[in-house]
Amino acid sequence: MALWYRVTAPASISNLGPGFDSLAHALNLYLEVKVEPDHAAGMSVALAGEGRGILPEDGRNWVLTAAREVAGSAVDRAAWSITSEIPIARGLGSSAAARAAGLAAGYLLQKGQLPQRHELFGGVVRTEGHPDNAAATVFGGFRVAGRDPAGNWCSWPGVLQDQGVRFLLVIPAVPISKLESRSLLPSTYSRSASVRNLQGLAILMSGLARGDWDAVRRGCIDHIHEPYRLSLVAGLADALAELRSHPACGGAFLSGSGPTIAAFLPDASSGLDAGDGAVQVLKQYGTAATVRILRPEADGLRVEQGKS
Repeated sequence: MALWYRVTAPASISNLGPGFDSLAHALNLYLEVKVEPDHAAGMSVALAGEGRGILPEDGRNWVLTAAREVAGSAVDRAAWSITSEIPIARGLGSSAAARAAGLAAGYLLQKGQLPQRHELFGGVVRTEGHPDNAAATVFGGFRVAGRDPAGNWCSWPGVLQDQGVRFLLVIPAVPISKLESRSLLPSTYSRSASVRNLQGLAILMSGLARGDWDAVRRGCIDHIHEPYRLSLVAGLADALAELRSHPACGGAFLSGSGPTIAAFLPDASSGLDAGDGAVQVLKQYGTAATVRILRPEADGLRVEQGKS
């Protein structure tokens, strides 16, 4: 009987307003990688779901390149099946999930077990270049991430008092390159913008910890990345304003590099109206979009193994 491993990594929203490159939350959309070591037919790569026809179905795939960092040539003797629910290049952590799942699969091929999660997290950050989505996909839940005084990447759980909260996503049908989105950001910021973001972050974290959605709405405003990125998609700034004005939304923001805009939903039953309003705004600018309401994912990356 042949051994197999299955690695599942969740999507994530990041920044959450003023928490640029430092805050993220895992969601119940998943990337699943099944790998069969030393397959009799040699290496094969099969893609299904999001990314099929877009991402390479060979050794250049991010999952395999990440696995190769640990497992070397064992990657080229395995059969790979990659299935994703995470939209590509939409600001939902698809690259972090792919790299986390690939790195985990590499450890399983090489050693038959995973390292400590903080080690896996560090490996993902080294290739991603920023820690927020990496922390959420590896550890799950609401994560705070950054560097300690010695320069080491670290992550801790954030405090989200309302465990029943849902997340409203408005996902434009326009992919955005992370490199392009980051290239728009300035190399320096004014003291005013920096201080306003720090103040917003403090208000946001206090509101989330206490379940105070008025504080979350007031704190969930960014001056560091959103002003530069919202122009990438026609109508996105107005759609985000529409979410922020809706009483069902407990704070709204641009997720990651975009173009997805997201909102906290204290009451999920009223979220579709808010999402539909933002979709209609985007439609007026010729931008199609879809609405999703998702749950938090608490556990992060998971591994199963078996024989068949």
